[in-house]
Amino acid sequence: MLNTLFSNKTTIVNALTVAVGVLGYLAGNEIIAQNPAWTAALLSAVGALNVVVRLFGAPAPAAKR
Repeated sequence: MLNTLFSNKTTIVNALTVAVGVLGYLAGNEIIAQNPAWTAALLSAVGALNVVVRLFGAPAPAAKR
């Protein structure tokens, strides 16, 4: 099941986004508060990467029917 789930590039990007978010939370909110520009840049880059993967990746399973 995990093999099928992680064969989608968008799912991989989103899983990495969750991992970065959890690691940021575990590192402490002080790091995020001290570096708001880096936090905003990271979030923007992840969002842009997600859009690029969605545009150039395989169609969603519902669209394949």
